[in-house]
Amino acid sequence: MIYLIHGQNQVDSRRFLSKLKSNYQNIESISGKHLTGDELKRTLPKFSHSLFGDKSALLIEGFKGEWPIIPTKLPEGLDIILWAEDKVELGKVEVKNFLFHRITKATVFKLADAILFKREKEALMLAAELISTKEPNEKIIGALGRGFYLVYCAKEDTLTGSQLATFAQKKITDQSKLWSKIGLKKALIYLLWSDVALKEGAKANLVFTSFVSRVAVT
Repeated sequence: MIYLIHGQNQVDSRRFLSKLKSNYQNIESISGKHLTGDELKRTLPKFSHSLFGDKSALLIEGFKGEWPIIPTKLPEGLDIILWAEDKVELGKVEVKNFLFHRITKATVFKLADAILFKREKEALMLAAELISTKEPNEKIIGALGRGFYLVYCAKEDTLTGSQLATFAQKKITDQSKLWSKIGLKKALIYLLWSDVALKEGAKANLVFTSFVSRVAVT
């Protein structure tokens, strides 16, 4: 099976991708930026066999719609997941198409996910929407603090056995790969400074824009 996940709404497309990835015991990720058909043909057999018979998947990040490089027949036991940061036109290859083209209503949890995945543009858009709809500052701070805490737990390997759903644990683990412990501690210090600034009367849009620009960068 080939899955296509695309659209400008990267917040929800990434959320859906995390859930889909949790269905596989074995998954590998490669960049689609300069991927050629020959390179993909050499890569596919490496991931098509699992020692335990579990289904595997190959995730191609940043797919640009180069359909000729995608084979119409896949090795047995292997799925391909194509993720694109914008809408791509469908080709002749048969796919399960998941288009996330409109930004849905912003929530503090989507903002936390965007920041923890270090997607600065989406985080800034979500923060702006939350502020414009007068979301309480303390609720935003609380969600961000919880998010950083869970990612730190993942770095410490203490998520196992928690009551979080499997896909949520997988998402947090994926996020933790983008952070060092020092980076998390710095982000929490910036979050504390932001909380203090808000309580001292600073404008929310300036505080959260500054926070996102400090921490949600690769």
